[in-house]
Amino acid sequence: MPIYEHRCRIHGLFQVLRPIIGGEVLESCPLCGSQCVRAISAPAPAVVKTRDRLPYGSGSRGKFIPAEETGGMSIFVPSFGALEREEVEYTAEAAAEKERERVAKSKPLNEENAMTKEALGNVVKIGKNQPEGQRAKTMEKVKREGLV
Repeated sequence: MPIYEHRCRIHGLFQVLRPIIGGEVLESCPLCGSQCVRAISAPAPAVVKTRDRLPYGSGSRGKFIPAEETGGMSIFVPSFGALEREEVEYTAEAAAEKERERVAKSKPLNEENAMTKEALGNVVKIGKNQPEGQRAKTMEKVKREGLV
């Protein structure tokens, strides 16, 4: 249940714990009993507590490997003291190696490993000019002879 602030004209602010459903804005002052209107106030900020280090492990906070080193996505292995340094290093390096393999399999398009837009346009033109039923054979021939 949320805590709502109310303002008494005589005694100032006081707080009331009330369910959200109901929506009553009038409340009696606990000191004088006069009717008080709910005060508009800013919500209280949530207190963010950092995680305490766990009692086991060597105190490794984790490891971050930037995208420049992997060639793809960055790698972060959190530990918060739960893992030994060697475990964090091993896990991070294994993840980085997997990312390097993934990037190597999906090479970006460039002049060495991809058709240029012009060559691709030529292939499309060749395919469109063939009669129905002959397109697949023609495309195989183009591919086999390396005309593109």
